[in-house]
Amino acid sequence: MPEQKVRREDVLDAALFIVREQGESALSARAVAERAGCSVQPIYSQFGDMGGLVRALYDHARAWVVAYNREHERAGANPFEANGLAHLRLARTERNLFHFLYLSPHMGATGFAEVYDSVAIDGVQRCIEELGGLSPEAARELYLDMIVYVHGMAAMLATGAEFSDEELVARMGEAFRCFVAPRKGGL
Repeated sequence: MPEQKVRREDVLDAALFIVREQGESALSARAVAERAGCSVQPIYSQFGDMGGLVRALYDHARAWVVAYNREHERAGANPFEANGLAHLRLARTERNLFHFLYLSPHMGATGFAEVYDSVAIDGVQRCIEELGGLSPEAARELYLDMIVYVHGMAAMLATGAEFSDEELVARMGEAFRCFVAPRKGGL
């Protein structure tokens, strides 16, 4: 049988499609191979085993989300709001992917600084500095607080909550005001 020429990217795209459509539990070498149009051999030769594929898929899926966030960077009143709304939209419209990325052990975060470094988007901290009149350090801390807060709402959306966009924007705005006040010396 001739050697199959299946690109690593094709296998990862096939696995990502399966996770987005059916969830991580539907991932198998056979399912990925069928979706990629190949045998299981390229999966094992390129990734070693399914664990290797899943680890590579996590990074591939994170890159997909970066592109997703770029597509929605103007979907809010400012980059900060757009960032929060993109995370909420992802939780609502890509529930399986959201579970894979953020509600599973794959993230492997060991501290909040690591969470910040892995999900913060360029330009958003600067926007927070300007909106809140904050120092870079205070803006970074506020951004982290908002990441945690918005992720809580996103987790609710990913598990079936049905909040309106207006409710979500109002909650984000109120949380921002509450997080800014002590950093500016008021309550």
